Amino acid sequence: MKTMVLRTARVAFPVLAGISMCTACSTTGTAIGRLEQPAGKADAVTFVWKSDAAEPERGSISGTLPDGSHYSGRYFEVLKTAPADVYEPAWVGWRPYWGGWHAGWYSRPIGDLDWPTFVTIYTGKVIANLRSDDGGTRLRCRFQVDDPRAGLARGGAGDCQLSNGETIDHVVVAPS
Repeated sequence: MKTMVLRTARVAFPVLAGISMCTACSTTGTAIGRLEQPAGKADAVTFVWKSDAAEPERGSISGTLPDGSHYSGRYFEVLKTAPADVYEPAWVGWRPYWGGWHAGWYSRPIGDLDWPTFVTIYTGKVIANLRSDDGGTRLRCRFQVDDPRAGLARGGAGDCQLSNGETIDHVVVAPS
């Protein structure tokens, strides 16, 4: 019997280790838009983004404009936090706070000490601030993602604006 338990542990550990490693993975993807220029001409612009492994709601983003100028910077998914007591009516009659019944809904056991914690609310909005390699021009972007909990990884759409007023319209974030 001890041998069987030991074999199970040997098999289960690599599986669990693989699962926990995936939670620290980066995601990469692309977004494509059109640079609207004063003469009425529109050229394609491709952005490449990569989420941070430790904080997937943030990451780096870069792109090259048709004139060859390169921009890079950071993006941030706009998150809100709400005190858990906002949800107090959901717990009425269930003490302690739906203990044990939350499997799959909440990442860790809910206990009395968890009550004053915060809950993450994903707004579905992503903002980015990029700078040209020579530091002379800025580019800002805003996106609405299709799946707020997944961020840019599930796709979305938005637009960007250069500090000279030109816009990159109809930017489509491709699902990765």
